[in-house]
Order: sequence, then C-alpha cells, then structure tokens
Amino acid sequence: MSIIYRFPEEIEFAKHYAEKLNDELTLSILNAGEVKNSAEARHLSMFFWHMVDRSIEDRNNKVLLPWPEGGEFWSEKLMYSFSGYLERAGFEDEWEEISDMQD
Repeated sequence: MSIIYRFPEEIEFAKHYAEKLNDELTLSILNAGEVKNSAEARHLSMFFWHMVDRSIEDRNNKVLLPWPEGGEFWSEKLMYSFSGYLERAGFEDEWEEISDMQD
C-alpha cells in the first residue's frame, strides 16, 4: 500500500524539507512510497511535525518557497495524506502518539 497524494506538490514539498533537514530515512520512505514498520511510521510522523516547525520558521524568516500557496497550505495537505495513509496501513496509533506529543 502506497502513500496517496492528491497533488504532486505534496511530495515535492515533503522532499524539500526532508533534504533541508538532512533526513535520509524520510527521503527513503518518500521515494519508496510506503513505510515498512512501526519505527518508520513513527519516523515519518515525527518528520511531519519537524517539517511543520521548519516551514513556520522559514515563513517567519521570509524564506521564499517555490510554491506560491505557502508552507501552511502544503503542510495541511500532507497531514491528510500521511495520516490517512498511516491509518490505512495499520499505523494509526503511531501517528496519534507522535501527534499527541505536539500539543
């Protein structure tokens, strides 16, 4: 089962931040299109929240992104893609555990 993106910009945005954060495991997951186990599901979930933090930092520092809609827009789209995928793949608990830590 693969991660389904509604827009091609979602994976471009995710890869942009995976590269910016030097996150080789996330790049590997994104390139494969799926997580293999619970540890990778947790990692992808943590990456998502790190990506959100970094995109907020970039916005505050007026870093221009190649997507005119902005980081908040693409982060929201990715939240639905990642969480939906992880739920379908049986890793809903991992997503919720990591997400709950963000409050």
